[in-house]
Amino acid sequence: MDLFLIILRNIKRHWFRSVLTVLGVCVAILAYCMIHTMIDAWFAGVKSSAKNRLIVRNSVSLVFYLPISYQDKIRQVPGVAKVGRGNWFGAVYRDENYRFAQFAIDQEYIDAYPEMIITPAERQAFTEDRKGAIVGEELANSFGWKVGDSVQLKGTIFPGNWEFNIRSVFKTREQSGRSKLMLFHWDYLNERNKQEINRNPDQVGYYVIQLKDEADPALVSRAIDERFANSYAETLTETETAFQQSFVSMSSSIIFALKIVSMVVLLIMFLVLANTMLMSARERFREYAIMKAIGFGYGPVSILIIGESLLIAGAGYLLAAGMLQLLFMLPPKAILGDLADFFPLFELNPINLLVSLLFTVAVGIGAGIAPALQVNKLRAAEGLRKLT
Repeated sequence: MDLFLIILRNIKRHWFRSVLTVLGVCVAILAYCMIHTMIDAWFAGVKSSAKNRLIVRNSVSLVFYLPISYQDKIRQVPGVAKVGRGNWFGAVYRDENYRFAQFAIDQEYIDAYPEMIITPAERQAFTEDRKGAIVGEELANSFGWKVGDSVQLKGTIFPGNWEFNIRSVFKTREQSGRSKLMLFHWDYLNERNKQEINRNPDQVGYYVIQLKDEADPALVSRAIDERFANSYAETLTETETAFQQSFVSMSSSIIFALKIVSMVVLLIMFLVLANTMLMSARERFREYAIMKAIGFGYGPVSILIIGESLLIAGAGYLLAAGMLQLLFMLPPKAILGDLADFFPLFELNPINLLVSLLFTVAVGIGAGIAPALQVNKLRAAEGLRKLT
């Protein structure tokens, strides 16, 4: 207890420097946790993807479509339970600043995603309305939409004004980010393609497959691709996880750079704390020499130095953890602005707090070891001469 009081007095002796060091540690922890939260958010779609779903797309690129006739052929492949078709729509709401995910889908597409909670009455209302749309709860909340509202989008890939009637606001059983999207009838898109836009009709962007319980994803994928081999529109079938991963891999260099930056931030935190402790130790050489002269051994002197380092580092960590808890009480839009639309799930991961705590303890001990060794090597008589 006496040693702890001495540590507190040592910290208060140069309180301004101690406060600056605490703030430096706090900023480093904040930066580390925020960087890794963004990385986790980027991978959220991969982590939440189902293992029993496959995505079938054109083997060249998603830009190229597949014929609608493929749907029945895929359904005949052993192991396939459901086959839904989908097209990325890519329209904007109000102006370019209001973008979100929209897909033209059929009924089997919804069946392939049982985690979407839609009441039978809402499902029936959507089925009967040609312009009907289903929107996720998060998306509806962000724009203040509710069931019965009419929404108009401005097409980009498919030009023109598109009107939709919201027939369901769905939730998800898991926080997978799938509630930040709009789904509407594929037939509505296809009919307007035929009548108004003069684009090639009956073209599907991709197919979603729900497998039977006993089906092997690898075998089913191979069977589908072999069925359409040497056709004018060959397919690439992969698990939903691999499909999501392909998008993430496009930004792998950025993610790697962010991880490097987070490590550099922690290194800077170590250097700042180590510099503070070395300065403190040099200022107190005479005091430590007197303590050694009156009988204090290596242990108590080391505890004073390393304890001070740990206490400063711990204060910075607690300040950062508290700020993070307050920050993540806000909606993602308030933190990220328009970037929030690109992250399906943005929340503070306890693992990041735990890792940063372990780093804080390691940095606190590491920053105190060098000055502790330096003081312990110091002879009492030599220390008394240093500042006389």
